[in-house]
Amino acid sequence: MKRLIAKSFSVFGGDRLVWRLQPKRLRILCYHGVVEDRVAGQDWVPHYFVTASAFEQQLQYLQQHAQVLPLSESVTRLRDGSLPPRCVSLTFDDGYANNLFLAYPLLRKYRMPATIFLSSAYIESGELFPFVKLHLIRQSRQPERESPVRYKTDPLDVVMQRADPCWPDVEKNLTRDQREAFRPMTIGELQAANAHLIEFGAHSHTHCILRNESEERRRQEIRTSVSKVKEWTGRPVRLFSYPNGERGDFGEIDKQELRASGIEAAVTGIGGTNDSRTELLELRRYPVGMFHDSAGFRVEVAGIRAAVLAATGGFGS
Repeated sequence: MKRLIAKSFSVFGGDRLVWRLQPKRLRILCYHGVVEDRVAGQDWVPHYFVTASAFEQQLQYLQQHAQVLPLSESVTRLRDGSLPPRCVSLTFDDGYANNLFLAYPLLRKYRMPATIFLSSAYIESGELFPFVKLHLIRQSRQPERESPVRYKTDPLDVVMQRADPCWPDVEKNLTRDQREAFRPMTIGELQAANAHLIEFGAHSHTHCILRNESEERRRQEIRTSVSKVKEWTGRPVRLFSYPNGERGDFGEIDKQELRASGIEAAVTGIGGTNDSRTELLELRRYPVGMFHDSAGFRVEVAGIRAAVLAATGGFGS
């Protein structure tokens, strides 16, 4: 039923109608990883990834119906009132290498810019992101050796103390496809990206959820990630993405540090469009993942998914 509603809305041009009714709102799309189509059906591929073919279809849609601008430019134009109609900005969280090897060639093909937010600790170390480790541990059905691991509610150090004993057994059995899909990009790889097409922002140092940490840890996470990204790119860092980024995951403490670090705008995980009244340190985004078929993507980017969710009680599966 949910997919039928989305498909009907798309077929009858409902997405284009919404574009016309809300011409001066900024839509920011949130991606994470991109995988080759041949592995898309495997159970280790997370729902928040997209296939390369789906990503290309989404870029084709945006090329026809939207104006895709770098997020930094969109923020400036949102602030000064010069935002063009049907403006969209593309963002990627975390810093997967696949953003450069699978997404980047398509962005270059369609001449569409994007912002990649980096969790700096893993760009330096090459270690997999902590939530990826947890995902793979759960996929392997490793028994929990202590109390349950709660990534979204516990301090990151506590989470990893519980998860780390399970990791060596899982890591040694990873396939080449899994390693390539999940590995972070290297400093050399990000420095080779075209700076006119890809801009980099900060995404905390260790990808801890800020609300779960001490005030000093929160400040240090922001300060370190901004400093590292600036060092690697040789450019000022003006953009930040809150890890997880739902309501309550960040607060005024974090905004104070962002301002002190020179951050002009920060994106969240809260769904919605942005207009001249939106707080620039609480920009909203729409997530894009495996659960979006063509019609679902059109509903998402048009901003209608929330209404469908409210009407049907869910949308994804």
